[in-house]
Amino acid sequence: MRRLALLTAAALALSACAQDTGRASQTPRPRLAASERVRPNIIVIMADDLGYSDVSTYPGGRIPTPNIDRLGGEGVVFTEGYVTAPICSPSRAGLMTGRYQERFGFEYNNGPDTRDAAEHLGLAPDEITLAQVMRGGGYRTAAIGKWHLGWNDEHYPTRRGFDEWWGFLAGQSNYIDPRDPKAINVVPPPAPGAPMTSIVQPYDKTSRFTQVITGPDRQVVDVGDRYLTEEITAQAIGFIDRNKDRPFFLHLAYNAPHTPLQTTKKYYDRFPDIANSRDRVYAAMVSALDDGVGAVVDHLDRVGLGDNTIVIFMSDNGCAAYVPGLCSAQTLSGGKLTMLEGGVRVPFMMRWPRRIKPHTVHTAPISSLDVFPTVVRAAGLKSPPRPYDGKDLMIQVADGAVWSRRPLYWRSTPIRAVREGDWKYLETYDGERLLYDLKADPRETVNLASREPQRVQALRSKLDAWESDKVAPAWKPRFVEFDFAGRHFKYQP
Repeated sequence: MRRLALLTAAALALSACAQDTGRASQTPRPRLAASERVRPNIIVIMADDLGYSDVSTYPGGRIPTPNIDRLGGEGVVFTEGYVTAPICSPSRAGLMTGRYQERFGFEYNNGPDTRDAAEHLGLAPDEITLAQVMRGGGYRTAAIGKWHLGWNDEHYPTRRGFDEWWGFLAGQSNYIDPRDPKAINVVPPPAPGAPMTSIVQPYDKTSRFTQVITGPDRQVVDVGDRYLTEEITAQAIGFIDRNKDRPFFLHLAYNAPHTPLQTTKKYYDRFPDIANSRDRVYAAMVSALDDGVGAVVDHLDRVGLGDNTIVIFMSDNGCAAYVPGLCSAQTLSGGKLTMLEGGVRVPFMMRWPRRIKPHTVHTAPISSLDVFPTVVRAAGLKSPPRPYDGKDLMIQVADGAVWSRRPLYWRSTPIRAVREGDWKYLETYDGERLLYDLKADPRETVNLASREPQRVQALRSKLDAWESDKVAPAWKPRFVEFDFAGRHFKYQP
């Protein structure tokens, strides 16, 4: 079970690669007649700072995640699934709108919390969210967990298309009161010169930014002695039960395994062989997340909704590379706050038993931007009349069509990057130009820019053209500098 045989990994991956990389299987499922279609329920599960190799679905997977593996085993694993930013809130803005966040200025994180609130930073009110489209089409909608798209009323989830809201609005929150006897906290000793180590420790006191609130009137929730990951799961199951007889859309946004690093004995005891207590807590947090995913999927099946519920699982960005020693690049390089593969390529899978064959492996690059059109089309709805940047994944995964090669773009000015085919071009904070052949060098160790000047120029031209209809950042960035896996990084979050 550790990897669900990595979805019978080697055999499946080799089989998929032997075909066209855009093809999910040789025998596509037949299209359903309109009379046979019943609108599916939708659950989009987003983990927080979960790295590509943090789950056992993928090569190098270092933490057993049998329930997350199950999603791919009973559906499709995307081996090259990307998000639009290597940091939380811009990535979430892209997912929620189906549009590159550079179209509306959400280029940098909207934190810290006090700035978010004071300057009214968040998802532009004139942007149309996936929740608004789904609710307009008759779906009951809910957001549970982490929001991070704005603190103020104009950004509040129930003002952005969600009928129900339960969670916290800022970038992170305690998982449990650090003084609770059940809590196992990571509180690092002072480490001069080690950047941002304090971020792993819990808050001494809950603030208005980190407290859990619910409903349109911001009712404060006393979570008591409950572990937040478990409570998020319980809230999701409650929403499912209240809406078993009508179509629903649930954005289930776990904050695990984002800092602060906290767990309980139940999960900590699962990893007695991990000597380092911080790494053991991190593994325990991932395991709790995995339990939550399993509980939700099991409940769907128990109440008879599993067959026609689309469950999409992904992370908002790569693992927390800026916390020294916490993260492992494994089969990729880089992590959160880098535009290397480990920062923007994430665990990504989808289950829909009614339409997707089990053990499907999809090897062509896809994007979190694709969730919006996939969900809207599956629901029989239409996207509003404005430019969108994603594609319907079901056209490839279930219908067997093949997309032409498309570029994917990233920007956190002055850093920017593009991937087209097997090639990735990146301009760093200091203006260095990097070119990688991802097929030959997925860890991005050999810079081919000086050997391929024409390819560099062609990809730079594509970036310039892509930027032509994007807007300037709507607020100023911060700055962070850190070392990870032997490389030095500068980033503007």
